Amino acid sequence: MKEKNKKGFFSLFQNVRRSAETSEKISAASVVSPEESQNEDLNEIVSDPTEQKSSAATTVFSEIEFEAPSSSLIWEPSYDPLIVRMDEEALYSECAQFSSKMQSLSNVFRRTSESAQEQVPQPKAAQAYLYVSKDRMAAWIYVIPPFNDGQDIKEEDLKSILNQEHVSIGIIEESLKSIVENQVYGQAVLIAKGILARNGIDGSIKDHFKRDLKLEFIEDENGSVDYKNLNNIQSVKEGEIICSITLAIPGENGMTITGQTYPCTIKGTDVHVPVGRNTMLTEDRTLLVSQKTGHVTFVNGKFQVDPILKINGNIDNSTGNLDYDGDILITGDVRNGFSVKANGRIDIRGSVEGAQITAQGSITIASGMSGNGRGTLTSDADIKCRYLEHCTVTAKGNVYAESIINSKIESGQDIVVTSGMGVIIGGTLLAANTINARVIGSKVRRLVTELIIANVPRNVEESARLARELEQLHHNMSEVRKNITYLETTQRPDRQELLDNLKQASTYLNLREQEITNRLEEITAIDKEQSGIIQCQQLLPVVRIRIGSSSLLVQEEYSRSIVYKNSEGEITIGSN
Repeated sequence: MKEKNKKGFFSLFQNVRRSAETSEKISAASVVSPEESQNEDLNEIVSDPTEQKSSAATTVFSEIEFEAPSSSLIWEPSYDPLIVRMDEEALYSECAQFSSKMQSLSNVFRRTSESAQEQVPQPKAAQAYLYVSKDRMAAWIYVIPPFNDGQDIKEEDLKSILNQEHVSIGIIEESLKSIVENQVYGQAVLIAKGILARNGIDGSIKDHFKRDLKLEFIEDENGSVDYKNLNNIQSVKEGEIICSITLAIPGENGMTITGQTYPCTIKGTDVHVPVGRNTMLTEDRTLLVSQKTGHVTFVNGKFQVDPILKINGNIDNSTGNLDYDGDILITGDVRNGFSVKANGRIDIRGSVEGAQITAQGSITIASGMSGNGRGTLTSDADIKCRYLEHCTVTAKGNVYAESIINSKIESGQDIVVTSGMGVIIGGTLLAANTINARVIGSKVRRLVTELIIANVPRNVEESARLARELEQLHHNMSEVRKNITYLETTQRPDRQELLDNLKQASTYLNLREQEITNRLEEITAIDKEQSGIIQCQQLLPVVRIRIGSSSLLVQEEYSRSIVYKNSEGEITIGSN
């Protein structure tokens, strides 16, 4: 044996003898630290080959068998996934080392007591040792049994050793009582366990709108790519959800058996809520909603809603078609073949080619439209622009322009062409009330300009459609009558079913003829009451004018003219 081990063993032996002499009535309590439980000197003392040989030669030494600590869970099982579970296997490994050393020390005490030279062996009281785990989350007590009728351990002895090490949290009172009442000696007993921490959950956000919009080209089954419908505008209605928010759940720190905080690993951090312009959080802070109808964008880390969709530039392949639930402002032009739709107003600072512009609000074009026969403007309100050329315009309100050339214009109120050049040349213009311009017509006689005043503009188209249908109806009725006459003359039994079907068709055609006739009479009655005027500084031929059911072909030039229907129902050209 090494010299230091011999010295250490002698010192331990002396302590044991002194303890045996002085503790007949008083039990001893000691604390074993994690470092002491792994002490090399103690390891070598309790396992010294010389001692083992000596004890083996003496039959009076009875070794206490080592009892491994229970492997049951220290903390109750939990289905809560947020609970921070300790490494109980490592804790039991520490406990096993402690138990092993205490068992060996107990055997040393026993051998020392039985090999004493006194004729009457001195009693030795039970002695308790406390082991606190490295993480201070669990503690065990090991009681070495009394020898030679020594005193059993007392509960106050156990509490004293706990107080000495400041163990105050999670003390298992049942274990204290069991050790004393059942004399649980020679094994490590779990005496205290800390309070487990509970992790939090970080807050999170589920977006209902994209933060980064990328152009997505759709390819059809034939491999053709649609470069116009890019769907790159995110429309939103007032009150619509922009993103859903899962609030953070704060973590709960645990506590060691000595009262220190045992931190949770996830604190539960609140997520940054991207509240931007015209957005708001609900009262429970779980939803971000839009305060206005408009379009959603993600700018500088925030969602924002703008009621006006502003396009800085042209409507072309870079933007695609627009379909927006709000107002649209376009700083450039609208190129040929593209469409712009809005539930609000449309303001175009440039010009429009052969495109389709549709708005529930007004349409304003700073330059104008050169439609090339394909461009259309449709508004439930007013339409304003500098020029309209080779296009189709429909407005429930007024139409304002500086010039209208070879276009089809329909207004639910007035057509006003008085600023700038103020010319109307060619095409067909229909207004419910008035048509006012500086110059109407052209000196080029082959170019005819048609002006129509109708209180209900749609009646004009309906009347024309019904007239065409009635003409076709008369043709069909004539053919049916011929076939009926032929079948009735031949009286062939095998054609009786066909004859019956033709008679049913004839009945239907007669009913439809009556319906059309009645509706045309209603429109004619409305036309007779039609009032309205056409005003201009210069009226040039050839102009075809219709006010209600009355019509006039202008083949001469007039100045400062006002055209109206007189009391006799005739169209008159007067001076203003």
